[in-house]
Amino acid sequence: MKKQKKFYPDLYVIAKILLSLADGRSKREAALLSGVNYNRFLQYVEYLRERGLVAGEEELRLTPKGAEAAARLAELIKELTGEEPMDVKRK
Repeated sequence: MKKQKKFYPDLYVIAKILLSLADGRSKREAALLSGVNYNRFLQYVEYLRERGLVAGEEELRLTPKGAEAAARLAELIKELTGEEPMDVKRK
């Protein structure tokens, strides 16, 4: 039996997902904005749901805790990189 690897999230991707959900979006729209493939996106959504940051099924939205996390991550990324999280292109 193969042991499942532990999921280590990319904080840029988390920030992009959370920020894209600020106004509520479909899974498809949020996945496109996050820049990761759909299967990986679903892993992130599950990870965020488990932590109480995201709610909803087809139409995803931030919880109050998720909105706070999005703002804090965006602020930190901007402070460290000088760029808005949604503008950062990862290589």
